[in-house]
Amino acid sequence: MNFTSEIKKEIVSRSGQESTSADKNARKSSFSAFIRTSGALGVKDGIPTFFLVSETEHVAEYFTNLFSEIFDFELSVTHATMDRMSGRDKLVMQCPITSSVRVLSELGLLKRGTENFREGILPSLIKTETQKIAYIQGAFLGGGSCTLPKGNGTGYHLEVVFSERKTAWDFCKLLDEFELIVRLIERKDDFVAYIKSKETISDFLAVVGAENALKKFTAFLDKRDESNRDNRAKNCFSGNADKTAIAAVKQVVALKKLEETNFKDLSEELKQLARARLRYPEKSLRELAELLGESKSCLNHRMRKLMELAERIAD
Repeated sequence: MNFTSEIKKEIVSRSGQESTSADKNARKSSFSAFIRTSGALGVKDGIPTFFLVSETEHVAEYFTNLFSEIFDFELSVTHATMDRMSGRDKLVMQCPITSSVRVLSELGLLKRGTENFREGILPSLIKTETQKIAYIQGAFLGGGSCTLPKGNGTGYHLEVVFSERKTAWDFCKLLDEFELIVRLIERKDDFVAYIKSKETISDFLAVVGAENALKKFTAFLDKRDESNRDNRAKNCFSGNADKTAIAAVKQVVALKKLEETNFKDLSEELKQLARARLRYPEKSLRELAELLGESKSCLNHRMRKLMELAERIAD
């Protein structure tokens, strides 16, 4: 099961447990959002209606039951089709045409007093905090997804897809009320509200009540952060080791020139350091300092003198 499915399954499970106590208005908000993201509004025989499409069985079952709770009759499953991209079966459900106008009106999908479809989210659907959260949940269940980066990637991504711009924009403003910063883009004929920030994705999961998914997401972040820290430490160590090796090679090459003169005119301290470096080319200057019982800064000073003398011989 991928991470998106886990989130949806948890939302459905928690919402199902709370459905008996949840108010009817919140359930309408959730269903209206589900239609906006997983349905199609259209006209059949001159009457406005809607179709719902879901490839997730437990989500489809949840919303068919929710519809029955709200309106006291059932959606009809017209047929099943296979999605070519995912290879999964999709259930296509339709509202009975005799009741579609009433249902669409109560779900805020028709303009008041008309049979024309409304753009955007009807304010009364998101009047209370319970309704707002229900709307966000319904939208994610219908058109939401969340992907985590694989390997060393950085692709955290959560999105909700809408077929209509004004609703997508209103949804972004709704998330902003929960301090969830979201961006909106157009993708072909759809409008996508998306989040790239891992911190904001965490906050989103908290808002929709996906506590287990949030724990898993947090554990995933902690594991990657720990891995990244280890990699940075290894890279730093490797980089420092490379610099040390390069410096040691340069020193050995220079000191070989001084050795050819039998270290003529060098003080005992400089001779001692030169011979130690030639004998232990793999050691760092700090390690040489410990070996000779000197401070690193002292050896640094002496090594600079040796390098200067070697340059004079080369000149």
